[in-house]
Amino acid sequence: MIISIDGPSGSGKSTVGDALAQKLKFVHFNSGLLYRAIAAHLLANNEDLSKVESSVYPIILKTEFVGGVQHVFVNNIDYTAHLRDNQVSVASPTVSKNIHFRRIIDNCQRAYANNHNVVIDGRDIGSYVFPEADFKFYLDCSPEERANRRYKELKQKIDYQQILSEIKQRDYIDKTKPIAPLVVPQGAVVIDSTYLTLNEVVDFMYNHIKTHSKATK
Repeated sequence: MIISIDGPSGSGKSTVGDALAQKLKFVHFNSGLLYRAIAAHLLANNEDLSKVESSVYPIILKTEFVGGVQHVFVNNIDYTAHLRDNQVSVASPTVSKNIHFRRIIDNCQRAYANNHNVVIDGRDIGSYVFPEADFKFYLDCSPEERANRRYKELKQKIDYQQILSEIKQRDYIDKTKPIAPLVVPQGAVVIDSTYLTLNEVVDFMYNHIKTHSKATK
């Protein structure tokens, strides 16, 4: 079974996806980590990001689950420890515009999901990568609340207004990119998490899946 969770950057997709997968006893596959790993690889190798969109770099992408934690390797180097770096967050939208990288990432996702029960989250999962997903959710949240959560996560090391500006810019890029832009997937259940707790969101999804799974049997 494939359960997709789409939504903008910082809306809590990965946190919700992880909790939901544990409750369902599924694997949680965070697709955004694949983009971040390639971005981290490019930054580590001092590649010119202005040329990334139209360039073809030799990339071998692999993901493994170690103790329930998703690790991502690019050319056999584990970039997991750097996937949440702010520079990586800013650079990863550029990676998503590269058709060459997208093919590699999409193939990695599909190959894994075809052999496992997964909760998989990202910005184009239910709309582009897995339009046939058994259940689709779109997790929304106001830019201000997303910036506030990020601000707290980084322990106030970065200015709030800078974070908010970067989030709004990221939203614009994700929604206007020519390839698989951020949209509400057809048939997805939309959840605004701005004023909801993690447990409230997860319980809603879990109950929806259980109710409709029984209805389709």
